[in-house]
Amino acid sequence: MQHRGLLRDFVVRDLKARYVGSAMGFFWSVLFPIVNLAVYMFVFRLVLNARWSDRQGAYEVALIMLAGIVVWASFAETLSRTTNCLVDNANLIKKVVFPAEILPWYLTTSSMINMTIGLPVVLGCVAVFAFFMPPKTFINVPGYVENDEWVVDETPLAENHVPYQMRMQLTRGMWRDVIIPLRVSGSAIRGEDYLLSVDEAVIRRGDNTVSVVITPLRDEVQEEDESIIIELGPPEGAELYVPGEGDGWAASRWECTLLDAPPAPTLLPDKVQGLIHPQYAAGDNSYHPLTLGLALLALPLLFCLQAFFTVGLGYILSTLNLFLRDTFHLVGVGITVWMFATPIFYPGFMVENQGFGWMLQINPMHWLIESYRSVLLFGLWPDPLLLVRLTLVTAGVFILGGRFFMSQKSKFPDLL
Repeated sequence: MQHRGLLRDFVVRDLKARYVGSAMGFFWSVLFPIVNLAVYMFVFRLVLNARWSDRQGAYEVALIMLAGIVVWASFAETLSRTTNCLVDNANLIKKVVFPAEILPWYLTTSSMINMTIGLPVVLGCVAVFAFFMPPKTFINVPGYVENDEWVVDETPLAENHVPYQMRMQLTRGMWRDVIIPLRVSGSAIRGEDYLLSVDEAVIRRGDNTVSVVITPLRDEVQEEDESIIIELGPPEGAELYVPGEGDGWAASRWECTLLDAPPAPTLLPDKVQGLIHPQYAAGDNSYHPLTLGLALLALPLLFCLQAFFTVGLGYILSTLNLFLRDTFHLVGVGITVWMFATPIFYPGFMVENQGFGWMLQINPMHWLIESYRSVLLFGLWPDPLLLVRLTLVTAGVFILGGRFFMSQKSKFPDLL
């Protein structure tokens, strides 16, 4: 690229001017995503109870929103500034032979450098939540709410009756299998009074539930009612949940009375043994656990696509703004509409469920943000289809924008 030195000088000047007089300087670029993380987690997760999937925890939802807003904030800031960049630098364009085409480039580069300063905060949060703050596991206690309190359903089991499914849960899905030892006790004899064919429960990668099947057996001996007790041992890949006040729905110990009742028909087939893992619809990709991986190598590609797409739009809008100064104000409104039309604060399937899936199919920023989320949060390579779409649209916008800009460049001094 020609004028590299001039471009570098403009970028350095803009970065310095951004924080001139500020005591914390570039630290604001780090503080911004941290504050946003706290705000988004409080408002959208704890207050509005927003979620992308039933398998997610509050931290994941906040990080998904944060990754989207960090990318969007950089894009929106650049688009707004590039729209007015020719007007703001009219003195340079009118008085000297000035390469006006570098103006959108330096604004885009400066904004993206500022964005990359905040990205380590996102990656650091992912590393902490994925590797140093494992999810909690607990037994999901059956019951119901009465007078705003959880009442445990203490329905006993009867000999030779329906197998019982003891459901275990994680507060969020994990990037690895979670193994939970089961400690069995009670007056009922395992293998004679009931069947429990596993000694540990395994919650698979990305899942947050598993059910342990307990099958009461029939015997001909009349005896007193007996008890079955199952306690969770120290899990591998998670921590035991310690229930607080009002958490009657969660426990690390399950106890049940086995009634010495008359034989009843078994309602489930004998093959229902061991563990029952959750089943999801074919192609359900609504959830991925937090982790880091080699997919981070795709970040330079996403940076390039974002830069060329933004510069291409900047060429078009900055030129139009010279012919119609209302363009700058229209862009401000358009950015707001575009932001809420992009799944940043809500999952994309909500749009599809309302019959507006076509909006996602024509929204390049949705493709870009989803690609960033895959790489930054879930250790996944971007969806090839989204990358192909984004590359084609970026190339088209950049080429058309550049040609339009250069074809009108000779008129800039007169229009200014």
